[in-house]
Amino acid sequence: MSRFTVQEAAYLREHFLGRLATAGSSGKPHVVPVRYHFDPEQEVIKIGRRVLEGSGQERLYVRHLTANPQAALVVDDVADGQTWQPRGILIKGTTVLHTEGGKVLGPGFGPKWVEVIPDFVTSWGIGAPAVPPTASDES
Repeated sequence: MSRFTVQEAAYLREHFLGRLATAGSSGKPHVVPVRYHFDPEQEVIKIGRRVLEGSGQERLYVRHLTANPQAALVVDDVADGQTWQPRGILIKGTTVLHTEGGKVLGPGFGPKWVEVIPDFVTSWGIGAPAVPPTASDES
């Protein structure tokens, strides 16, 4: 059984920026924008990281995922700014931290990357027909 509908998979392929939510052992949430890649064959999300020379410390979301591998990713936008039709997808799942292979995810990316294996997916406004403006919207 597929984790994503045809419309959700198409939406994920059209976009590349999402917000990753993590929480470390303290339970305090952290949200960070990330570039992601949807792998339609494996039905997983791959998140790459730019090489940060001289940072000397792992990114906070990576430290969180080391302590607690559960994460959520939201990808969303507004399909029509005139009628304010938001659409998006929420993906929750377990992550796997990889130490090599991330360079193929994008130019300037380092070897480390994060794989999100979805166990919960929900979406809104994806594949839905545009809602015509009401009479009060036209005045």
